Amino acid sequence: MSRIALIGENSIGYVDTLINIWNNGDCAVLLDWRIPFQITLKMMYEAGVKTCFIEKDIFNKIKESITGSIEFITYEKQNRTAKLLPNYIYDKFQSNYSRNEAVVIYSSGTTGKSKGIILSHFAINTNADSIINYMKPNTNDCIYIAKSLSHSSTFTGELLVALKMRMKLVIAPTIVPPRYTLNNIIKFGVTIICLNPTLLSMYIDEYERNKYCLSSLKTIYVSGSVLNDNIYNKAHATFTNISIYNVYGLSEAGPRVTAQRASCSKSNSVGKPINGVEIAIVDENGNLVATGEQGIVHVKTQSIFNGYICGKVKQSLYKDWLNTGDIGFIDINEELHIIDRIDNMIIINAHKIYPSTVEKQILLCGEVSECVVVDVCIHDKTFLSCLYTGAIIDERAIKKQLSKYLLKYEIPKFFIHSNEIPRTLNGKISITDVRQIIEKRLNEQLNANCRSRKKL
Repeated sequence: MSRIALIGENSIGYVDTLINIWNNGDCAVLLDWRIPFQITLKMMYEAGVKTCFIEKDIFNKIKESITGSIEFITYEKQNRTAKLLPNYIYDKFQSNYSRNEAVVIYSSGTTGKSKGIILSHFAINTNADSIINYMKPNTNDCIYIAKSLSHSSTFTGELLVALKMRMKLVIAPTIVPPRYTLNNIIKFGVTIICLNPTLLSMYIDEYERNKYCLSSLKTIYVSGSVLNDNIYNKAHATFTNISIYNVYGLSEAGPRVTAQRASCSKSNSVGKPINGVEIAIVDENGNLVATGEQGIVHVKTQSIFNGYICGKVKQSLYKDWLNTGDIGFIDINEELHIIDRIDNMIIINAHKIYPSTVEKQILLCGEVSECVVVDVCIHDKTFLSCLYTGAIIDERAIKKQLSKYLLKYEIPKFFIHSNEIPRTLNGKISITDVRQIIEKRLNEQLNANCRSRKKL
């Protein structure tokens, strides 16, 4: 078995090449084509890749910067617009439950260096089976892939599900305006689409502007990051005849862990564990916490990953189950709620602050569309700060409002307005870029104030 890299935009040629890699008994290292090539090259060497299949158009753009001994083999996309996956692809695919490596998928790297996550054929196929169990799709359904196939949620939860069920699947470019996808939903009679909160918000805005007839669409699944209450409520108010379900997971778990269904979607939770999965919420000492109490989410799953290309697994605090690094709680309906990443926890003057808790209250205060709360260092002092979009707010008024629901140390010192929130390639918020924007703006303000005082 060899590890074979695969780089390309979503296309029929991409899926065809992936299945060829598997049928040859090799492991596919899936690399996002939007990552700067020198970083991609380092990932390939780290994973021990000697051969890389790459989309021809992409290869032509980077071929002058190729160094080293990796062999690059080009393939054609086969489609530049949205197309249904052809029958011959389904015929080539074979379910595989061996423990051999199937894929290496790189994490988003929002909190540090991206990790190469190794998943076996058994892990991804059993996880896909569990997803089929709660989705309950049939051969008349049609799923539309709107996110990159190099990410585990799209790869296992959409592509594998469609291949196993031989259900119609629309392969389309991903970097497109919302109207492109909404028009294709109508054109192909799409019944299922999986989105992240950013895409969902964009589609809501586009739908409200033009009122598309999405009569075929039955279900929207949302994953990738925590869906804030504003978007959750807006989505249900906008798409009134469409079921909208949150799902949760992480690549290390295959990836799916929990999902909402009709029977467990009473609030903005992420539902209950899927087949073959158990969850536990524990404190820092590994003790189970009470219902409704926050703790660290641990997962027991048959779809557990084989390990990382480099790096250590986060220490388990409970029965050697997978430590997800997420903070969450289970409500009285036995549904899981994800609060934040433990890595995102901010400590200022010995106070522990979860940004998502603060962000949730800010979003309820008025005209703020999106916000991100981070710690920033200005003149060797650390302050809680907020970058937000929407209408420019009255800081004094919003701080007064927040004081009714938050502790004094949870209220941001600074609020910085922005036209947009910086994001990574897969749509997740880039905390590093947010922090840099805030620090730059605050330093500019401080310098301007200093110049004003000198003039006086």
